[in-house]
Order: sequence, then structure tokens, then C-alpha cells
Amino acid sequence: MNKKLNNLRVAMKDSGVAAYVIFNTDPHNDEYIPREYHIAAALTGFTGENATVVVTQDFAGVWTDGRFYISGEMELKGTEVTLMKTDDNLKEPPYATYIAEHLKKGDRVGCDGQLVTDKQYQRIKSILTPKGIIVDNSVDFTSVFWIDRPKPSFSDIYILDEKYAGESPSSKIAKLRKTNGNAYQVLTRLDEIAWLLNLRAADIDFCPLFRAFMVVGEKDAVLFVHDGRINGDIKAHLDRSGVSVRGYDDIYNYLRQLPDNATVNIDHKTANSFIVSNVNPKCKITDASSPVQKSKAIKNETELRNIRQALIKDGVAMEKFFYKMEQKLAKNEPLTEMSLAKMLLKEREKGEGFISESFGCISAFNGHAAMPHYAPTNESDIPVDSTGVYLVDSGGQYYEGTTDITRTIATTKDGRFSDKFALDYTLVLQGHIELATAIFPEGSSGSRLDVLARFCMWKYGRDFQHGTGHGVGYCLNCHEGPHRISPAHNTVALVPGMIVTDEPGIYIENEYGIRTENIVQVVKSEYEGFCKFDVLTLCHIDTRPIVREILTQSQIDFVNDYNERVFNTLSPYLDEEERAYLRERTQKI
Repeated sequence: MNKKLNNLRVAMKDSGVAAYVIFNTDPHNDEYIPREYHIAAALTGFTGENATVVVTQDFAGVWTDGRFYISGEMELKGTEVTLMKTDDNLKEPPYATYIAEHLKKGDRVGCDGQLVTDKQYQRIKSILTPKGIIVDNSVDFTSVFWIDRPKPSFSDIYILDEKYAGESPSSKIAKLRKTNGNAYQVLTRLDEIAWLLNLRAADIDFCPLFRAFMVVGEKDAVLFVHDGRINGDIKAHLDRSGVSVRGYDDIYNYLRQLPDNATVNIDHKTANSFIVSNVNPKCKITDASSPVQKSKAIKNETELRNIRQALIKDGVAMEKFFYKMEQKLAKNEPLTEMSLAKMLLKEREKGEGFISESFGCISAFNGHAAMPHYAPTNESDIPVDSTGVYLVDSGGQYYEGTTDITRTIATTKDGRFSDKFALDYTLVLQGHIELATAIFPEGSSGSRLDVLARFCMWKYGRDFQHGTGHGVGYCLNCHEGPHRISPAHNTVALVPGMIVTDEPGIYIENEYGIRTENIVQVVKSEYEGFCKFDVLTLCHIDTRPIVREILTQSQIDFVNDYNERVFNTLSPYLDEEERAYLRERTQKI
């Protein structure tokens, strides 16, 4: 019996809670949540980032998506927690449907309202309330089962100079006010606040962010941040920007005291339910995406110029890494997934302006690479030798921007693993190229383009269970909206100035995973009313596994032209041996 589950069930019974729901998030709905909010993992042992836990007196389950099926089965094997597989495209929260089917009228469901978005909370209520099931978002049992829960930790906040940001906070705030008129804009997403104020920190793993809320009105702009974090330089910076400072938890009192009849804009998809429920009930609440989200997604000229420099630094680190890796493999020197991840990080750290990794390095060999979001641990780490397939998905945070890149290689001497692998590798590459070279009408969303990355592999009965591309922040979150490239419906148009990843893949369970990923920029095409992509990432595409016969001439030209550009751009930053290696890897096919 899981002692933590037992303690939780005792507390639930004593409090009259028939089902307890844990959402794997924090009060800001961050992708990478602080360690004290890893509540789902603390209770169940499931570490996947997409997790919703439901516990009753006779059941415990974790709902997640296809990215974590393989790893989830491994982590929950032998426990009393059930892995509940679901589809992100379902209209109803499947865990709420489960609760509705297994509880009875008058039963009470508890959750922590700070850890569920208001949209989710209202959907849960809409499913359970008609059944006579009570939903209470004031229930927090975490302390009952997580006795050694970590304390919050905070970092120094610093200013991102305008030579990197390209625009002042006062200018950004003025544009926000122009968009909103006399409405109050409530900001709960940390990347939006950091971008708006040109401030960065390191409160969140991999993301240069600080914990705060913000409200921007017609005349006032208020930052809610923990006491003692605003020093003289930051205070002066905020004063110049017309921003006042209050305590982090004061946000709730502030919202309750907003003027009657005021219009308050809040994105219910991202704001937690406590934020929404604490707004003065005499205000008019408008549920809409924050204008800041789209503003930061469309990079300014300074940001676009800088990100190209960041990607040169990142490309140099990648090429030096691959050279060293292949040298060690040739000498049969011991390597593991974790040692390779550390080797790559050391190369990135040599780049001027490097801050941190932009996410946990996915350094995966053979079957581990079949798990799209696998990250090696001390328990899972395995040797990497010259007999398999290695996938590395990684990125860096630089003052000049954020990077994200994936490459896959066969570690064998000739770069070939099997005919099956070579075909799959080529199909992934074809999908990558077809998307990268697309010309599409202005106003097109990513969901309209997603099929381009898949139709070549569909001909061979292959597909992948994740999106094809995501927006990338500027020295912010690696994964950024509102745009994306995915089968899931999305109406946000891809417009010039946006950057997005191009990353199709194929995953064969227990054998290998393949993904090829570059960052691309949306630009105007030579045709009036049409856009296209400009590939920004610089790192060679390994041509050795390619089945040339199934490529079109335009696809062959893309590979040759891209690899030549990689060599010409990066070779000046490499030593003689590294240049020779890159020259060999970028030979025309």
C-alpha cells in the first residue's frame, strides 16, 4: 500500500471528499513548474509534464497523452496507480467524465483552485454539477502526503537591455493600453510579464522568468511580486516604466477592490480559478487571450537580428559536440546518455551570452528515443555505443534569444543502422523539408499546414503523436503560443515576424526514435498575398542514412543548399579538425 495514498484517503474521508483532483501545474500555469508544485509526481511517481491525478477511496489514476504512454507504463508498473490514456483533442476532460460515472449525487470533489485554470474548473463543474456532484476548489491536501515538500526558491531579477529587447517597457505598456482602452488587463503568465517589463530571472527551470502577477489599467500598472525582490536598479527601471509594486499575494485583494462596472480582461484558459473568482463581482469580466501573447510572438527587428546570432552560437556548439561524440565513439570511449547531455551543455556554456538550457536535454539512445519527451536520469541512463541510433533534442537560453534543435544519427561507422531506419529517417526528413519550403496564403494557421509534414510518411503507414511545431520565445519560454503547427484546430495566423519549429518524427517502440527539428521564421514570399519560411537553425543534417531514391530533386537541393550554408556560416568558428569533420558531413548527395 502506498503510504502517501493511504494518508490522503484518510484525510479525504475525514473531510467528506469523495474524489480529489491534482493538476500538474502552478498558480501561473507554467510549463516547467517549480519543484514544490511537483505534487502529482510526489504522490504517484509519474513524472510526465502532462498529468491529472484523480484519487478516490478505491481508485488512483493519472491521465496523460501519447507523449508519455511508454514512460508512464514504466514509472507506474507495480504500483496501484493506473495510467489513463487520453487524447488532447477530446472536448470533455476525461477525468471529469470518469468522476461523473463513478460518484453519486451529493458527493464532493475537491481541488486546489490555484492549480486549475478557470476554464478547466468551469468545464469540470459543467459536467459534475448537473449530476448533483459538488465541486470545491478550496481543498488542498498536499501537506497530508508530502511531508518534505520543498520550500519556494527565488532568484535575482535583472534587466534585459534594449539592445536585446528592442523596445522599452513604457512603449509596450502604451501599446497594450491603446489596445485595451479603459479596461484592466490581468496578466498571470510569467513570460508575458517578463516580456512586457524587459525583466528576466531564474525562478523557473530552463526559463528566465520570475514569479509575479500584473494588472495594467488605463492609468495604473501594478506588479505583484514577493517582498524583497525589487532592488534599486529594478525599482528605478519600473519607476521609469510607470509601474508600481505590491506584494505577490496582494493580487487577490487588489482584484476585489477594482472599481464597480470596470471592464477586466482575463484569459480564462491560463488564469487560475482563484484569480477569476476574486475579481469584484460588480466588474464586467471579459474572457479573452492577452494581447501581450501575440505581441511577443511577433518578434521585432532587433529580436530577429539577435536570434540569428544566438543560432550561430548554438550551431557551433552542436557541431563541436557531434565532432567530439563521433571521435569518442570511434575510439570506443565510454559514453552514456547523461554524459553526452553534459558534454553538449559544456559546449553551449562556451558561447558568449549563454544563460542556461532552454529545457531538459532529451539525450536518448535506441528505445529511449522512441519516447518523444524522454530525459535521462541516474536510474534510466544507458551506455551509448557504435551500434544504434542516438537522438538529441536540446536548446539554450541566450541574451540574444532562445534555441531548440533536434538531430538524429546512427552511431555506426557508416551512419546507417538498418534499411528500416534509413527509410524512416528519410521520411522524417521529407516531412521536414516539405514544411520548411511551403508557400502559403497570408492568414493561414499552423493547423492548415501540418499535413505537409506528414503526407510523405502516411504513404508508408507512419505518423507521429505530437504537434509539428511550436512558437519559440525570445529569451523566454522555449514553447510559446499563440501559434503552433499541429493537427489540433488553431485559428491563429502565421504572420511575418513569428518564429516556429519544424519537427516531424517517427517513433518505433523499443527500437529507435527519429526527429529532425529546425527553427524557422515566417516571412513574406515573392508572391503577393503569400508567406513562406526562412530556416534559421544552423547545424548539419546527416546525409548518410538518406534513401536518396525516394527524395525529389527539390528535396535533394534543399539538403545540399542547407548543409552548404551551415558549413559556410559555422566553419570560421571551428578549428581545423572540426572544419574537416563538418566538410565531410556536408558533402552533397
